[in-house]
Amino acid sequence: MIELSDLPSFGLPEIKEINDRVSYIPACKKPLSADIGIVRGDSRTYLFDVGSTLQALNYLYSLPDDKVIVISHFHGDHTWWLGTHRPGDSEMGAEDNVSPCYERPAYSKLYVSKQTAKYTGGDIVTEPITIEDGVKLTIAPMPSSHSKGSLALIVDDELAFVGDATYSSSDNNGAFYNAQLLQEEIAFLESIPAAKVFLSHEKRPIKPKEVIIRQLKMVLGKWDKSGPYIYL
Repeated sequence: MIELSDLPSFGLPEIKEINDRVSYIPACKKPLSADIGIVRGDSRTYLFDVGSTLQALNYLYSLPDDKVIVISHFHGDHTWWLGTHRPGDSEMGAEDNVSPCYERPAYSKLYVSKQTAKYTGGDIVTEPITIEDGVKLTIAPMPSSHSKGSLALIVDDELAFVGDATYSSSDNNGAFYNAQLLQEEIAFLESIPAAKVFLSHEKRPIKPKEVIIRQLKMVLGKWDKSGPYIYL
């Protein structure tokens, strides 16, 4: 493992405030890196995803070791600094000589789905978990066409971080939704109290939940029921 004192100084990422408890590190495209949700509890910091940039790694190192991490799903742009990597791995930029030998950031708890645990380890979430720490946090499995094993993080029953869960999947025929999962996804969003949803990789990531539900229902309306998928 590389010694932390030997790490190049890549600086810290930009952090955008949502309110006095909640903020986020914006996503980027090169390397592909997801938004990182940040919630400041009374006793510790809670993160939703860890991204894949070197600035994000420095931020993870800057936090106390008692932080709690929730991972939305297993894709590398959300999990990078919790896995192991080799030169040539897809998200690794040419300037990145840290990924093959970095020291995994410390944490007190890592909440993941069964599918994500294969890559990161951690405590597997199969039903909603609520944490009270000056802020109410609910970690819940969320149906998704984009990725099996997605989790949502709901903050104070007001804002739901969902990662990429509302996005489509794709194959050689193009982008598509699984109709059954899409129906379950809509039902999940309708069931949660949060009125706003935080979507990863968006220029303006916070959206009214009712808008997202309306968009997903429009997609569902295109299903001809001749097969399980809705191609866009």
